[in-house]
Amino acid sequence: MADRVYGIGRGLCAIQVRSELLGSFLFYYLDDLGRHALSRGATGSTFDSVTGDDVAGLSIPLPPLPTQRAIASYLDRETARIGTLIEKKERLLELLEEKRTALITRAVTKGLDPDVPMKDSGVEWLGEVPAHWEVVRINHLGRRESGHTPDRKHPEYWDGGIPWVSLNDSSRLREVDVIEETTYEISPLGLANSSARLLPRGTVVFSRDATVGLCGILGREMAVSQHFVGWVCGGRVLPDFLLLVLRHSKPQLERLTMGATISTIGLSDIALLLSPVPPTDEQARIVHSSTEAARKIDALSARITRAIALLKEYRSALISAAVTGQIEVPDAPEQTAPSGA
Repeated sequence: MADRVYGIGRGLCAIQVRSELLGSFLFYYLDDLGRHALSRGATGSTFDSVTGDDVAGLSIPLPPLPTQRAIASYLDRETARIGTLIEKKERLLELLEEKRTALITRAVTKGLDPDVPMKDSGVEWLGEVPAHWEVVRINHLGRRESGHTPDRKHPEYWDGGIPWVSLNDSSRLREVDVIEETTYEISPLGLANSSARLLPRGTVVFSRDATVGLCGILGREMAVSQHFVGWVCGGRVLPDFLLLVLRHSKPQLERLTMGATISTIGLSDIALLLSPVPPTDEQARIVHSSTEAARKIDALSARITRAIALLKEYRSALISAAVTGQIEVPDAPEQTAPSGA
């Protein structure tokens, strides 16, 4: 069978090894020491890059071919073993996240008492709910507010003073329940000259564009962009409970999401969003139980994430030590001092 010929895309470079260098040995060198050496000299405005000359200028330890072969074989075995451990831990993280979601979803849709009488909610995605609960549209649980962006042609509208929740705060909304700080702040003049409104502390905000369904509770008075809606909760629902409902009612969000490139939920569809409504004292117990369950799972996930990081550090250190002759590799011939190439 004839040798296959491959092409490479822009941004890649190919290295044709000479007879005294084993390709698999070069691979491990580039995977660790070479990559770190190149990253120190990388430049670029949009993304870091290096030139072909930078790659050609790398200096590599060059033991005899039998030694290179033994080192590469050893690293094949050891990195595969480490990779398997990492994959298992990453899968465990996925399972823990699934368990976290399932526990909270069950709590906010079925309650904490497994023996409570149930009834059909009449809503397909929700199924049965405790008989003493209501199921109502979220718009009936508080005053819905929308947002706006002050004109950016007026710098005085952006002098600051009023936190303004926008899609630039997406990472915050993924990490916290209560948002205290925002990427941008608008001025009282910007608020006065736009359709944005100052929303009170405790308002539950919800993104309806791009990443649909990012939620949080305002930790103080804030305004929001037009990509968000907010609910100023009435006496029938606790903000913390409504936040759990919005975060764990994925099926109804998926049915209402439109848009090919950027997903969007229109205001008319947001008006259709439903929430189970237990008595407020039961809502408080559900919030407490869900928070405790999430805290325990998150602590375990953090330990597993740290273990994954340590395994990756060990893999890197192992490759570095092996290709530079700092550790004794099984089946490797006695090594002489490495030369440069």
